[in-house]
Amino acid sequence: MALLHALVGPLRAGATYRRAVHLLLGAVLLLPYAGLVWLFAASLRSGLDPVAFVILLVLAVGVGTAVALVPGVRELETAAARALLDADLPDPARPETWSGRRRAIGWLLLNMLLGGLTALLLLYALPAVAGFLVAPWTALPTLPAGAGAWWPPLLGLAMLLVTVHLVALLGRLLAALAPRILGPSPEERLRTELEGARRDAARLAERTRLARELHDSVGHALTVTTLQAGAAAQVLDTDPEFARRALAAIEETGRTALDELDHVLGLLREETTGESAAPDLASLPDLVGSARSAGVQVSLDTAGDLGALPPPVSREAYRLVQEAVTNALRHAGQVPVRVSVRVADALRIEVENPLTGRGRPGGGRGLDGMAERAADLGGRVEAGPIEPGPAMAGPETAGPEAAGPVTAALRTAGPATAGPESAGLETAGSAPTGERGREEPRVTVWRVSAVLPVGDAP
Repeated sequence: MALLHALVGPLRAGATYRRAVHLLLGAVLLLPYAGLVWLFAASLRSGLDPVAFVILLVLAVGVGTAVALVPGVRELETAAARALLDADLPDPARPETWSGRRRAIGWLLLNMLLGGLTALLLLYALPAVAGFLVAPWTALPTLPAGAGAWWPPLLGLAMLLVTVHLVALLGRLLAALAPRILGPSPEERLRTELEGARRDAARLAERTRLARELHDSVGHALTVTTLQAGAAAQVLDTDPEFARRALAAIEETGRTALDELDHVLGLLREETTGESAAPDLASLPDLVGSARSAGVQVSLDTAGDLGALPPPVSREAYRLVQEAVTNALRHAGQVPVRVSVRVADALRIEVENPLTGRGRPGGGRGLDGMAERAADLGGRVEAGPIEPGPAMAGPETAGPEAAGPVTAALRTAGPATAGPESAGLETAGSAPTGERGREEPRVTVWRVSAVLPVGDAP
């Protein structure tokens, strides 16, 4: 049964006949070149001058070779190989390379060679098969006729079977060689892989950017509304007016978050350019106001022309400040926060808050996202605890306000909020202040600083 299937399989397979058509196309392409060869051979026998013969031969070869170099030939060869040979071939690389053109010429020559062999085989075998099949009923030279001619039809069927198998073999050979000859060269394959890697990297970068947008905008809104709701709940009975203001601030924060969420979803649907709806440094007062509405002391110090910054720098800088403030509220609680944004030779951002240990424990992706934002613009971000030095603590005779918003607020808050024993603050030694020689703790401060170039964003 397996032998019978092997014998008749090529006869029943559609691929055999499709590949035969491709082989015969190669024979058709061979005809003009065969005609030129015959013409030049006849001219040489008729006494054509050898110099003229060489010139004509060079011209003919040049024209024949140029056919394979015409733009689009490799695309046509690839399409034909896919449709007729069932070859798995990628689209030819763009722009075309000389390596690809050489492969197109090689494929053309191979197709013409195997196509010529197929045409010769069919031109010989098919008439012979027809003669053997009709021999018992038709008088043909060299073949018996009549009742004794029982074997020619059997021989004709066997020859037909062998011919089909040979054509199928040539078709399979051509299909097997198609990926090696007509497929991409190592150079083209490497270039395709690099382009694919670049596309994947671009998609990953875009997904990372959208994730940062969602993390920063929605995370800030949820943090602020949580603080606002908590503050409203504490004074709901004693200060209804403050509770109403907090609820109004929650409403406004929610609307802003919804707008930014709609903006990011528009980016995912490729409906917007991702530029117009994103807030920038001009929105810093709104950002600070939303934090203040939750009962948090936030000071904003700006210097330089923030409006002259390139839009990408301004947008990313806003997100850096937003995430730094959100981290302060989330991980330190309702503590004073100092925000400084200054433009000179570079854009410098500083956000400071005391370490209290009263916020939500655990880490997140905020600092990593800030570092990625700054790196995209050629800048850097640093974050970590610092000890208030002279510039922050101020001279011994200075009042609390001279020490900067963070340290001044800690000093004026009293032991209930600023003492290391009651609030869990880290201390870095102590220093005498005032005439009574009372020792006051020096509170550890968390600082996020960023430096961004102010030139055109890359």
